[in-house]
Amino acid sequence: MGRYKERHFKLADVASPTVVNDVTIFNWTGTDTTLTPTRVDTATAGSATGNIVFNATDSVAAANIQTAIRALGGIYADATCVAGATADNMVITVLGGYDVTWAKTGGVGTITESGAAGADTAVVGSVTYAGTIPVGRFAVVKRLRLAGFNDNSLDVSIVDESSLSVFVKTAVDTSTASADTPYDKFLTADGVAGEDGAAAANVSSGLFDGPLAVSIATSSPILTKTPVVTVFVDTGMGGGIKKRSTGTFLGATAEVNLGDTFVNVKRLHIHATSDATVAPVITDAYGKTIYSKTATSYTTAVNAQLSAEGVDQAANAVADLLDVVVKSPATVTLTGHDGTGFEIVFYVES
Repeated sequence: MGRYKERHFKLADVASPTVVNDVTIFNWTGTDTTLTPTRVDTATAGSATGNIVFNATDSVAAANIQTAIRALGGIYADATCVAGATADNMVITVLGGYDVTWAKTGGVGTITESGAAGADTAVVGSVTYAGTIPVGRFAVVKRLRLAGFNDNSLDVSIVDESSLSVFVKTAVDTSTASADTPYDKFLTADGVAGEDGAAAANVSSGLFDGPLAVSIATSSPILTKTPVVTVFVDTGMGGGIKKRSTGTFLGATAEVNLGDTFVNVKRLHIHATSDATVAPVITDAYGKTIYSKTATSYTTAVNAQLSAEGVDQAANAVADLLDVVVKSPATVTLTGHDGTGFEIVFYVES
């Protein structure tokens, strides 16, 4: 049995997804027009409506728009258009969770696809599916695959039990020429640098607490294939992950056994009860710095992936991409500590 596994979230397993109808505001102030819809999921423009006659009475103008849009048929057969709260606003609603954009030919006025338009609000249509991916207590996520969506604009959120982002991105494109194009990427994670505690991009593999919470917002209802969110996890590494803590201590130093002679410190959780200006330094048994940062407030906990700078085989400097392999025990030294509770939790692979 290999150590790398696939873990899935299937949208078909969500019994009651959240449907948001698409609402577009057309502020129509004069002259006849035609309207052409485009489905965002496939980037496909539909047919233009026939000529829509302008009327200075908003309710009549809205009725004219509704008749013309419904004549397009398909997903527009039960669309509505009503006069808005603000004068001249035509509120067009397409039901079912489709994200639709509109273009006009002729007609004086502006089209708003999202946000406020006077006292009315335009809303982007979507269908949101939420669930979890079971990955065990810990997961080292190596790769992500989104397949079966055929959608030009997916909003994807995958976060762990500690609210750390595994993958969060809006408008992911999984469609080419209206054909399904899986989004398949190897994954790393942002974190902090051991030498100064500063933000570090692309540290070596993110370690996350399971299960993973998933939310996928599509631009239309899923009608055909069964879309699947897949993460590829290192179960060998995840199964070998341990948490080791200083416990809450009040003094300026603490020592913690990391569970084995040599370990890879994948993540740190640092929290202070009230100390807003404390400078921690963590060293291993050889005196190598694992983590160091100038005076900082940890009253809001830092919970971050850890990486380190180093060198390659030719001694060329490599910045903040490397595993933090250290010798146990670790020693924590606090400068400027106010004597209140302080704790560091180490997530280690051994």
